Amino acid sequence: MAKQNLGLELYYSGSWHNLVTSSEVFSGAPVTIRRGLGDESGGWPRPAQITAQLDNSADKYRTTNPESPLYGLAGRNTPMRASVGDTVRAAVEASSWSADQTPDFRDSPRRGKAWVDVTGSGLLQRIGQWTAPIGSPFRRFNEELSDLAGYFPCEDEQGATRAFSTVAGATNSYLLGTTFGSQQRPPGSDPLATVVLRDGATFDFIGGDAASTVGWQYGFVAYMGDLGGSFFTPINVTTLNGGFFSISLDDSAHIINMLISQGGTTVINSNFSATGYNWSGRWFSLVLDVSYSGGTTTVTFKWRALDESGYSSAADTYSGIPSLPEQGFGGGLPDNSAFGHVIATNSRVNDLASSARFTALLGHPGETAAVRFGRLLDEELGPGYYYVSTSYADSMPMGPQRNDSLPNLIKECVTTEDALLYDYATELRLFFMCRVDRYNQTPALALTPTDLPALPKEVTDDQIAGNVVTTSQRDGGEYTARDDTGPLGTQPPPDGVGEEKETVNVNLDDPDTDGPQVANWWLRRNTVDLPRFPQVTIDLNAKPGLVPAVESVDVGSVITITGFREYVIRLYVLGWTETIGSHSRKIVFTCAPDQQFQVGEWDSAGSLWDSATHFLKTGVNSSATSVTFRSLSSKITWSTTGTPYDVIISGERVTVTSMGAASLVSGGYDQVATVTRSVNGITKPLSANEPIHTATPGRWAL
Repeated sequence: MAKQNLGLELYYSGSWHNLVTSSEVFSGAPVTIRRGLGDESGGWPRPAQITAQLDNSADKYRTTNPESPLYGLAGRNTPMRASVGDTVRAAVEASSWSADQTPDFRDSPRRGKAWVDVTGSGLLQRIGQWTAPIGSPFRRFNEELSDLAGYFPCEDEQGATRAFSTVAGATNSYLLGTTFGSQQRPPGSDPLATVVLRDGATFDFIGGDAASTVGWQYGFVAYMGDLGGSFFTPINVTTLNGGFFSISLDDSAHIINMLISQGGTTVINSNFSATGYNWSGRWFSLVLDVSYSGGTTTVTFKWRALDESGYSSAADTYSGIPSLPEQGFGGGLPDNSAFGHVIATNSRVNDLASSARFTALLGHPGETAAVRFGRLLDEELGPGYYYVSTSYADSMPMGPQRNDSLPNLIKECVTTEDALLYDYATELRLFFMCRVDRYNQTPALALTPTDLPALPKEVTDDQIAGNVVTTSQRDGGEYTARDDTGPLGTQPPPDGVGEEKETVNVNLDDPDTDGPQVANWWLRRNTVDLPRFPQVTIDLNAKPGLVPAVESVDVGSVITITGFREYVIRLYVLGWTETIGSHSRKIVFTCAPDQQFQVGEWDSAGSLWDSATHFLKTGVNSSATSVTFRSLSSKITWSTTGTPYDVIISGERVTVTSMGAASLVSGGYDQVATVTRSVNGITKPLSANEPIHTATPGRWAL
């Protein structure tokens, strides 16, 4: 048997160190590599894993040993990778070091054995343990701003008595006349504070220098209750040098009043028309932008309702230098209003009225699943921890992001898109394979029975099941798709399999339009009438010629087996376990039927529409080449010009070489076909009334 060119490396002191070349990996204990899924059970994806046994006779790999040359350099989550030759098979973090020894071990003279079992896990392992909510999208956006003087999310739970600032140095302020934890909120926020006593809520900020060289900003979001045509003042801000900035709204006269004073002297008192504008019963983002340049201060009030396409503004100027805000009043709102995310900046580096910030306030609606997945990882881990497949721009648009744990939010991206998520092979990254990139793949590995040490087990069960599929929208609402007629439909056996229900949790941007299509997609995916071949084993030591092709297979690839069954077995690779010894190498692929991803392509001869209404008019013997197809509908007939094409009748694949026109007869519409029999090796008589199906139907989710 050939010796395997195995590499097992640890990364420390700025470079990779191969433990195999230093003979520190026990040759009698194989290295095991695991990638991708172990089955189709769902849940959080299985992390990649490398397990190995290291020679610890010199106590080098007991990472807590102060005399070890690795002390302080290698330990938990040290990067680790396994390779064969020049091909990296997995990249992980060494998540567990377990030191052990036999009772008789001693180093000199050598007796017994001492070792460390090291287990490395992919990034999915570490992320999967982060169960705490990561914060609402709007709060996360605001906290990343670089010039905050104070920020009060006001997302506190019921019973809280003061608003807490996330900015160090800003005073945590009591809220008078408010309650926390109402269920009122904009889409990108947690529940906010509710006004129960008008003119409450005072916020204190720590300013800075008495004078600002460029200006400052102040703002918050608010739900305006029933204003009743009244005059109200949502913004009052005082500054460190005695300035006073007030914005009042007259809901009856539709006037915006801007009142600015400095040291008790009024410097601006301007009215702006808002004819016909409706403030009541709407969520708003309100921003006061104060800028200073060349001795002139410009004061701009900006506002935007959640259903508006952009900010409106009103502005005026005065001569003087503004100082930074010291105190802001969020009161002045009518009873039963709600407000929060009170924010003050000590410069104008970031625009509080930017489109990006407003998008975060909405919860990033319409953001595709692949883009949201990438943004979440960028926000939590920084750049460089993921790849997405080429069709990321075509992934499913998602609804507003809610405050949840990172694993739950990632899983929501996966299920909404029906993506495949796994640890990348050569780097410590995640890979998000979009649904479109799972369709109609060219096989990466073509096998025959002689390539296999044992033929795969065939399983017919209900692991892939669901003929009644409901898509459940995160914010409420659902759509159900059913198969009541197919061979795996809801009818009792033998016409079907009975009801098998499944719910798919999604977060769709347009659930009314996309909900039915997603439900139908999962329905078609679940009702592929083929057996499973859950595992395929290859002995690479016995078949070294297969090594390049096997190493080209990744999670999500397709492999085929020809010559084992009466059809070509197409298998979708969910994951694998690879075991590498000093002179052995075996890989066990975990698979699912790939026909679930053989989707229909318009005007493609390789993915035809199937029929549920055609059957054989009369029985024929095993050699007959003229057969009559009968249809119950004149609107569904077989093509007379698109020949040749293949159909399946009672398990026999038949090639239609010519097809006659449909003619009306008693009982339906008949077409006489000339056929080639036994294309898949099945030779048998065909009985009358046998259903006829396209041999290569596309999966259509309409």
